[in-house]
Formats: sequence, structure tokens, C-alpha cells
Amino acid sequence: MDMASATIDMASAGQVPMDPMDLGVAIFMWSLMCILMMTPSALPMVFTFGKVTRQLDFHSHAILVGLFAITYLAVWAAFGAVAGATEWLLDQHGILLNGQLQNRAMADALLVVSGLYQWSALKNFCLSKCRSPLGFLLEHYRSGYWGALRVGALHAIFCLGCCWAVMLLAWVGGAMNLLWMLALTLLISAEKLLGVGLRIARASAFAFLGLGVFDIAPLLQN
Repeated sequence: MDMASATIDMASAGQVPMDPMDLGVAIFMWSLMCILMMTPSALPMVFTFGKVTRQLDFHSHAILVGLFAITYLAVWAAFGAVAGATEWLLDQHGILLNGQLQNRAMADALLVVSGLYQWSALKNFCLSKCRSPLGFLLEHYRSGYWGALRVGALHAIFCLGCCWAVMLLAWVGGAMNLLWMLALTLLISAEKLLGVGLRIARASAFAFLGLGVFDIAPLLQN
């Protein structure tokens, strides 16, 4: 049996041949998406870190800020790589199509999980670390190049703890849906940057729970 015949047989059986190239594309796109979505809300922390290093550290200011930013983005790129690989795997089994869940029950469940997490103590703790750049640095700052790497990674971990559930909602509205992804980016930025960010996080919890419980997820999809 030639390759074309095998592909047709697998397609008729509801299976798609696994293509390593597609895996690489999914990992790259998710990593890039995470970096683009998280950069706006991370800028205040980067600027504050830069100001602190000018006052407390004798090492190269530009290198310290660069190490901090690169480490932060690297952690999110790693999360994107895991999400991209997961998306590729789920796509092979027909659970996702073009970055969107095809099962309404799974989409509703993801909304409910995200809503519950938005209201959790862990979410609140991580969000508090992200909302106060100066407070975070006063508690966790370390001098030197290794210190910049450590602080950048630690901030990224808190940020990941704050936003992972919202990021995975990309699979509800569709990772290829630009309006949906923009809405999630604005939510993440509002939580961290606005004075009423904590209230916005709590309001989004009720919104996600309502969408999931009342099975409104299909209305979000393309």
C-alpha cells in the first residue's frame, strides 16, 4: 500500500497521520502567542526592575534588564511549547480543530475550571505578586547577573500561576480567533494593570462559570 492510500484509509477511519512539522508549527505558534499576550502586562515590572538596578546594582544596567526580560519570556515560551504540543496531540484525535475544542462538554468544563481558578486563593496570591512590581522586587530582588535570571524566572512563575487558566481558554473561542485572543489579552492586562484588576478577575470568574454552566461556549466559537 502506498503512502497516499494509507493516508486516505486513515482519514476515512477518523485518524490523521502525525506530522512532526505540524508539531513544530504548533509549538512555535503557541510560544509566540504567549510572548505577545504577556508582554504588555509585563512592561511595568520590566521598567521597575530597570529603575531598581540603576540604584542598587553596579553591573551593566542593560544586560541585567535584558536577562530579566529574556528569562521571563523564556518561561512563557516553555509553557507555550507544552500547550502547543498538547494542542497538536489533541488535534490528532479530533478533539481540537484549528485550535478549537470540538466537544461542547469539554469547552464548558474548561470554562468552569477557569472560572473556579479565577476565584481561588492561589490565583489571588499570584495576581498580588504581579500587580505590585515594586513590592515584588523589594521582597525578591537579587543583585548581579544570576540574580536577574532568578528574579525574572520567579516573576514568570507567579505570572504563570496567575494566567495559565485564562490562556487555555484559547481552546474555547479558538486560538486562531483573533478577536477572542485579543479579549483574553485585554483581560490579563486589565487584571494586572488597572486599579480594579482584582474585581475584574472576580467578575471574569462569574462570567466563565456562567458560560460553562449554561452551555454558552458555542456562542464564543467561530
